[in-house]
Amino acid sequence: MIKKEKIELVKNLKHDLEDAVCLYLFEFSKVTVNEDNALRMKIRETGATYRVIKNRLLKKATEGTRFQDATKDLVRNTVVAYTKEDPVALAKILADFAKEKETFFFKGGILEDTVLTEEMFNEVATLPSKEELVAKLMYLLNYPLQGLVTALQGIYRNLPVVLNQIVRKKEENN
Repeated sequence: MIKKEKIELVKNLKHDLEDAVCLYLFEFSKVTVNEDNALRMKIRETGATYRVIKNRLLKKATEGTRFQDATKDLVRNTVVAYTKEDPVALAKILADFAKEKETFFFKGGILEDTVLTEEMFNEVATLPSKEELVAKLMYLLNYPLQGLVTALQGIYRNLPVVLNQIVRKKEENN
């Protein structure tokens, strides 16, 4: 890669990272092309970006950004993954791949403004997805209304029974 291309790559990466909510760094080795392509496809489905990049170029791209702390001590091969949308979905995919492949492991990362340890990353990876949280929220919002509807239906369902009992009572009294 010539110097002009490297400068352009760093500039584009720096621009992409401006809006990113997270940055995950992994070390990899002995990952086949097919495994890498499958991982890239899964990551792309979440709207995230995945790149293999030289540490020196990554450090340059993160200089002066909130991601600078995560990239300062990088060594060996580095994969960078980041997203502007759902950091949990991206973390789940990366964590699952890391479980399958022992030579693919977490090096560091930042979520929002928090520098992540491996334990913190694993916690993020085990959080419910955005869709699951929305479903739970909808259930919790719907539950009281559902109870009210059931109670109101009970009133209308029992009204004829009560009216029949009143009629019988009056007939017995007459």
